[in-house]
Amino acid sequence: MKIANLKCPKCEHQQKIEIPEDKCLAFYECEHCHETILVPKDSKNCCVICEYSDKKCPVAREA
Repeated sequence: MKIANLKCPKCEHQQKIEIPEDKCLAFYECEHCHETILVPKDSKNCCVICEYSDKKCPVAREA
């Protein structure tokens, strides 16, 4: 199990989240402000882990 530290772009709260082993994570809900966080449409990243954390998802590593 790999863990990423996600930082909410709305309130900057950091939370630990498990990185899925075989897929991207399309969205997440901040445990502090409860906003649903999505990757910006103009981003080159594939998911919220790649966009807002200190790690990359397994799918991004393969690409």
